[in-house]
Amino acid sequence: MGGSANKLDPLASAPSPPSVSGELTLLAGGAACVIDSYRHRVTCIYPGGESVEFGAEGEGPGEFEFPTFVLRGASGTIGVLDSRLNRLSMFSASGEFLASTGALPGQFFASRPEVMDGTVLGWYRRLDPDGDQPGVQAEIDVATGRVEWEGVFPYEGDVVSCSTPLWRISRLLSAYGDGSGDSLFVACHGEFLVWYADRDAEEPAVIVRSATYVERYPTEEDVASELRTLGSAPWAPDEEEIRARPKVRYGPRVVDDRRRFWAASHWNAGSDVIPRLSYIDMFRLTDDGPEYALTLQGGRQGRGDGCPR
Repeated sequence: MGGSANKLDPLASAPSPPSVSGELTLLAGGAACVIDSYRHRVTCIYPGGESVEFGAEGEGPGEFEFPTFVLRGASGTIGVLDSRLNRLSMFSASGEFLASTGALPGQFFASRPEVMDGTVLGWYRRLDPDGDQPGVQAEIDVATGRVEWEGVFPYEGDVVSCSTPLWRISRLLSAYGDGSGDSLFVACHGEFLVWYADRDAEEPAVIVRSATYVERYPTEEDVASELRTLGSAPWAPDEEEIRARPKVRYGPRVVDDRRRFWAASHWNAGSDVIPRLSYIDMFRLTDDGPEYALTLQGGRQGRGDGCPR
């Protein structure tokens, strides 16, 4: 790959419904599915240009109250996770309702990759008798909603030492895996990848520092925006804490079906993208843990060992 820009022509194009959800899920056949949050529907656009819509507002079979994630199932099936109804509903590629899991163990958040092969990975918040509310990693059977596996991972500060201390103590959350028994976490604002070869192990097998991690701090506009967003919440940090906390290094993240972990820089504002601050890092998930492969920066290939294979 050279440094010149390449023009990418779309395979298909179709109007996308207005929505407060930014979710986009690619299906096995190349279709792209988005959530129409205002009409409580899901729209899937196929490479040929045809589209399929399904769902409606309600609590009945095939209906949604608050669709949150679209998941890719086997044989072209589509799963939709509703965080308000707390259930997973399955649909055919043509949008026909197939089944739903019923109530899940808690408000469930799907992890990436959003791919299901009999089970779906994610986490939920559990209220313990002592008042603790740990985030519980879980693997849920798609057909029944039964919990096949669950586990609580340690606090980030007990596993890694961040360049800048975390502003609040939190557990490792949102594991990335494919159901094969390992778990990958992003820690310290994106500074480290923490990999458990065995998700039931007490200690991680490998900790890798991101090859491109550089601490960047909020601008005055960032600080003002966060203060407006947080308001007067009792747990909210004060202005100086916000200024002293590095920006989260990675925004969108995904593990593809070739066990490659992709993570995009989240330093840019949506309306002010700066190419030199725009990264996509890729790590290969090997039997020995994540291995840094390459960085795409500002529309061209950055350092690494070559093009993705």
